Amino acid sequence: MAVILRSNADLMYLPDHGFAGEEGALRILPQITRTIRRIDISHNLLGSAGTLTLFKGLTTLRSRYSSPEIGLGIWGLSELNLGVNSLDDAALDGVLAYAKKDGFLQRVFVQGNDIRFLEGLESIVNSLNSSRIRSLSLTNNTSLDPGGVGKFLHKLDSTHLSQLHLSACELPNSVTGGICEYLRSDRSRNLEVLELNGNKLGAKGVERIVDVIESSNFSLRVVGLLANTSLEPAIVSLDDGNVDVSEHQAAVDMDVELRSLEYQVHTRLPSLLERNRILTRRVRTAASKIITPARIILNARIPSDQETAQRVINEISSTSSPPTSFFPLLDLPEEVIHLIVRNVGGDDGALSEAQWTRLRVEAGDREALARNMRMREERMRGKRREEERDVIRGLRDDWLKRGRWDRWEERSR
Repeated sequence: MAVILRSNADLMYLPDHGFAGEEGALRILPQITRTIRRIDISHNLLGSAGTLTLFKGLTTLRSRYSSPEIGLGIWGLSELNLGVNSLDDAALDGVLAYAKKDGFLQRVFVQGNDIRFLEGLESIVNSLNSSRIRSLSLTNNTSLDPGGVGKFLHKLDSTHLSQLHLSACELPNSVTGGICEYLRSDRSRNLEVLELNGNKLGAKGVERIVDVIESSNFSLRVVGLLANTSLEPAIVSLDDGNVDVSEHQAAVDMDVELRSLEYQVHTRLPSLLERNRILTRRVRTAASKIITPARIILNARIPSDQETAQRVINEISSTSSPPTSFFPLLDLPEEVIHLIVRNVGGDDGALSEAQWTRLRVEAGDREALARNMRMREERMRGKRREEERDVIRGLRDDWLKRGRWDRWEERSR
């Protein structure tokens, strides 16, 4: 069967091709060449056995394609789409075990499968935490166990995961506690996108999530909470003009729930997400503006008496220019110097005390500066002029994230 390539040569596009079980996996593997970085084999029938066979083969291919004898560097995948393939918990565990070793893999789509979060959950979460996956889609896994979802979120602690998709999973209100606990914790610090559309969280569950975002989460910029009523549609029947009291009350309850959801999702939530975007921008801008002058000032040394005397003699003996007037900045108390440096960014309230302390330590670390310069030289090597801006942007983003100056922090930290 021929490989269908779309967009560009790094994509293997084979959805709905009838690949079933281990035999299907063995038919897929020979078609994965070293140029392939993205694989879409959604809407097949691999199941657990086929998926495990596929990723055992992918591990072998990765070792072969990364061999020093080839001399082309490390090979890996950046994206995998395994949607609608009858994957279970064991299959997901195999996928993430591979992801833990493939540092290139950033996006994994396992929507529309039979994942339950009942078996091997600890291994699943540990592999996810150890991987470099940035986006994980579990959308439309309607068999997810609410208790398993809670345990999954309680153990989730990935430094790379920025997008988590849990829409249309029929999640009930009981998972709200686990969601809130995760969003309240520092473990969700890197999460920017959380999709929970089309579940059954109810108005109270949605309100609790929005409350937590308001009080404790400053990293989320996209949150989906549409279509989350927990009530069944109320049908009011008329019998001789009489309306059943229970039916009438159900209709009233549904109206109240829909109004509450409308307010939480369309009024409160957008303003909070905009707040998060503004706060994130403030922190990143302040840190970026402060670091260079901070390095200059905090690494400066006070001139010796001999140097000062020589400067005065030179100024007195010079007939061509008037004496230089300068402000003795380094003679100020240390805390005053720090205050001046902190205000260089033009927004002294943008950084928390912990962020400011880390930035001050970074600015005074000459070895850190040397490492940054070496990294810049390495990444710039061989780049065209039009590519240099992207390299610089990437270096800045990595630096901000490494020092945790990429997100707003609560003032108590």
